[in-house]
Amino acid sequence: MKSNGLFFILVILFTLSCKDSSQKETPVHVKIEETRTKEQVLKERKEKEIARFYKRSVNRKGDSLLPYIPQDSVEVFFTRYAQEHPETKVLMTTTYGDIEMELFEETPLYRASFLFLINNGYFDETVVHRAVKGFIVQAGNSDNMITAQKKGSAGNYQLPMHILPDVKHSYGTLSSAKYWENNPENWHNPFDFFISLRATKHLDGEHTIFGRVTKGMDVAEAISKVETDSRDWPKTDIYIEMSVME
Repeated sequence: MKSNGLFFILVILFTLSCKDSSQKETPVHVKIEETRTKEQVLKERKEKEIARFYKRSVNRKGDSLLPYIPQDSVEVFFTRYAQEHPETKVLMTTTYGDIEMELFEETPLYRASFLFLINNGYFDETVVHRAVKGFIVQAGNSDNMITAQKKGSAGNYQLPMHILPDVKHSYGTLSSAKYWENNPENWHNPFDFFISLRATKHLDGEHTIFGRVTKGMDVAEAISKVETDSRDWPKTDIYIEMSVME
């Protein structure tokens, strides 16, 4: 009888053990899937790397400088910048009045570079540094150390010449300056621009035209008549401010 009782106790314990085991929840292994494609992940990673690389810097006085643009990255950087910044209208403010300009989409690197310099405050504290009546008004430079530091912080990058065959220098065209000496590649200086006050055939094919004045040529005319020194530099500084119009 004792053996039979022991047998029934073991059966009951085994039954309860099986019941408890059946009631236990089976662990669920949730597989977390990447919702982005491989291309999206790589693109985001690249954008973060670019943002870290092209970061702004400051000088010893705490003045904000420009992001560094290596010369071999100019085309890639400004092609991307042009896609992110489709604006084409900019405003040049002077003590003589405002000049509105339209940037050509046909010269995308120049449009993007001009917007980049405006958005990063390069033209702050620059002046009209050449004024010739009936010829040109040139701006984007100064004698201030900060201007040279900003150029240097950006790597003093240059732009490849881009001549539009059907566009000639004429009243109101906006062009990029360049160095005439020791410049066999015809690199253009993106920091320096000029407004033509008349047709100038000798400049056609030599300077990239990347925009035109849409309003304010009377202001350019007034500036061109100021008193200048032997370098055509106005004797009284004419500071400019550049901004992107909506």
